[in-house]
Amino acid sequence: MNSRSVYFLVHGHKPKRAPRRARSSGRGPARSWKYRAWVRTLPCVACGSARGIEAAHTGSDGGTAQKASDYSCVPLCSDCHTAAPHSHHRNRGECEARIFARHGKTVEELVRDFNREWHAGRTEAA
Repeated sequence: MNSRSVYFLVHGHKPKRAPRRARSSGRGPARSWKYRAWVRTLPCVACGSARGIEAAHTGSDGGTAQKASDYSCVPLCSDCHTAAPHSHHRNRGECEARIFARHGKTVEELVRDFNREWHAGRTEAA
């Protein structure tokens, strides 16, 4: 029996949850759920698929034990992100080579393009 169960038995109602702590400002990489949601509307940059798109963090600005900034995300399908042998998580070099062969740009250049489009207020990538 845990403490919430004991509280319920004693008081007859569940305890109030502690309020969410605000994230300390200025610490850690930039986060934007809206940007990640927008990235997931774009086709996979490695294979062109429009199904199962995930926002893959590609940067290295996260620091120790932190994900990179959300503004370093590129759209990858679940295969190209984590599942396939050539996926970003299994073989980053091969995945980035496939992206370069498809677009003629490095991942960093694509990230810059996506950021430019996002900040310009566009809803679709070129």
